[in-house]
Amino acid sequence: MTIQFRPFGVRLEFTAFVGKDKVIRLHVSPEVSTLDFSNAAIISGFTVPALSTRRAETEIELKDGQSFGIAGLLDNPAQAQMSKIPGISDIPILGMLFRSHTISRSNSELIVLVTPRVVDPVRLNNPAPIPPANPVKFLDNSGFDKGLPLKTTPSPENKSDNQQPPSKK
Repeated sequence: MTIQFRPFGVRLEFTAFVGKDKVIRLHVSPEVSTLDFSNAAIISGFTVPALSTRRAETEIELKDGQSFGIAGLLDNPAQAQMSKIPGISDIPILGMLFRSHTISRSNSELIVLVTPRVVDPVRLNNPAPIPPANPVKFLDNSGFDKGLPLKTTPSPENKSDNQQPPSKK
C-alpha cells in the first residue's frame, strides 16, 4: 500500500476565449476539497485522511466588464461525540448524569464572482485597467483630533482633595 500526497483546498481553473466582437467565452471550474477523517485509513498507527471534493463547471459568454457568480458548493459537516465516566455511567437511571453528548456542525459555501476584462497589450494608446474601488473611504487623519480640547479639568464630583487644577503657562 502506498500513500500519495494530493493537493486540497480551493482551486479555480478557467479558460477564456475572446471572439472578434469582443465577447469573452469563459470555461470556469471551481473545486473545493477538505480532509475527511470519518473515512480515514489507519496504516502502521498513522491516520491517513480521505479527501471530500466538491466541483462545479460551467461555460458562459460575457462582454467586457460584465460579471457573473457561481454559488452552491456547500459543505455541512456534523460530528457527534459522546463522553462518559466509566462504570458509574452504566447505572440505569443515575448513569445519565455522568454522560455527555456533543454535536458540532458547521456550514460553508464557496461563492465565485468573475468580472473579465479585455486588455490589449499590443496597442500603446490602450488605457490602463481601472483598479477596484475601496468599499469604505479611508479615515482623514489630518483633522481627526482637531476638535478635542487640549486640557480637560475634572468635574467637581470626581475631584478629590489632593488634586490641583491644571496650571496655565
